[in-house]
Amino acid sequence: MKTRVVALFVLLFVLGLVAYAGQYAGQTAKATTLKGWVSDSECAAHGDKKCSNKQHVANGSKLVIVTDGDNKIWTVSNPSTVADHQGHYIQVKGTTDPEKSSITVQEVKMLKEGS
Repeated sequence: MKTRVVALFVLLFVLGLVAYAGQYAGQTAKATTLKGWVSDSECAAHGDKKCSNKQHVANGSKLVIVTDGDNKIWTVSNPSTVADHQGHYIQVKGTTDPEKSSITVQEVKMLKEGS
């Protein structure tokens, strides 16, 4: 009986550790600051990082941020935060998910190009 109780507690402890580790294993997002241009996914895929044609978004393209320097394309998961800045050079603070190449924007700041 005593070994069964000990085995039960060990089992519950191990299951608790597995559940705790599983909860945090999928969290790959991290807070970061990016500088770049707000564009749409269609134009960015063709190398136009300064596209301000809002018709593309109306037709289904997603708003993206094309970063300064490496021209990495980040899909904006909350596009209303940057919709008024399409075609502009900005700095954003937000939470990135590198696996999905997406960013949830928390703060937007307009910049002069090259700053």
